[in-house]
Formats: sequence, C-alpha cells, structure tokens
Amino acid sequence: MKFLVSLLVPLLILFSAPNYASQRYISDQLFTYMHSGPSAQFRIIGSVNAGSTVNLIEKSNSNYSKITDAKGRTGWVETKFITNTMPASLKLPKVEEELLIAQNELSNIGAENKIFLDSQQQTLSKQIKTNNTLVAQRQELINKINSLQLGNSKLEARISNQSEEVERQWFIRGAGVVIAGIFIGLVVPHLPRRKKKNDNWS
Repeated sequence: MKFLVSLLVPLLILFSAPNYASQRYISDQLFTYMHSGPSAQFRIIGSVNAGSTVNLIEKSNSNYSKITDAKGRTGWVETKFITNTMPASLKLPKVEEELLIAQNELSNIGAENKIFLDSQQQTLSKQIKTNNTLVAQRQELINKINSLQLGNSKLEARISNQSEEVERQWFIRGAGVVIAGIFIGLVVPHLPRRKKKNDNWS
C-alpha cells in the first residue's frame, strides 16, 4: 500500500504541476545553470540557454525558482534570470519578420506610386502636347487674320484710290461739259446767220 502511495504522489505532482505553471523566459544571459534544488549548493543538472521559454512552477525564499524547460527537464534556476519580458533573441526574428513585411508593403506602395506617377506624367505629356497644338493653331489663325487684315487694308486703299480716280474723271468730264456749254452759249449767238433765199418770183 505504501508502495502505491509513494508511486501515486509523484505522478499527481507531475500532472498537477503544469496547471500552476506560467510561461516565462530566461533573460539575455549566455546560459543559466539548472540545479536539482533551490540553491547553488544542489548539483547542476544542466543549463538553459538565454531566450529559452520555460514554465515557472514555484518560487522559493532563496532567490531560486522551479521551472520546466522545453526539453521537459525540471529544476531550479536563479529567479533574477527569469523574466516576463520576451528577450531580444526571441524578439529579433519577429522584428525581422515585421521589418520584411513593412519593406514589402513599402515596396508595393512605391510600385503603386510609380504607376500613378507614370500615369500622371503621361496625362501631363498629352495635355502639354494638346496645349502646344492649340497654341500653334492659335498662332496660325492670328497669322491668317493679320494677313487678311493686311489684304483688306490694301483692297480698301485700292478702292479709295479708284474712287478718287472716278471722281476726278467725273469732275473732268463735268468740267468739260460746263466749259463746252459756256462756249456754246457765248460763241453760237455771234455766229453769222445765213440769209434765207427769196422764193418769191418777181
């Protein structure tokens, strides 16, 4: 009976201990010795590397804590080497992963921005080309308008000159008619009249 009790007690302790265990980490030391009891006087049963995840089972008053490591070993290490904070050795891969994700996102954003900028540049180039075409067409229209205005001015000048010439000719003709009329009026009355023949027979 005593044999069964002595066999059951360790088993109960073994199965009940994890229920009270809480996850901790070994701080950033090179390694920490694991002792078989809660002091350095107990024999060393192994070592736990820095950054290892362990389960804290209990603490003693001698600055030692009982832990179970990832290999399933149970022993005692100095409490000062146990921390709630994830050590840098474990944070580093996560930080590197987060950095890689951030770099990928940044790369994607950069690619999207480049596509957007290229699209905007193409649109701007088209607008500049269209604007240059419109400016050239406007200048061409201005040149045509100036040419037409110059031609119109020449035509107006010719019409004005022709009008003056016509008026001058009409003036000369009118003056000639007036002079001829005056001449006729002055000269004709003084011309000798021909005597009428006497048709009566005597």
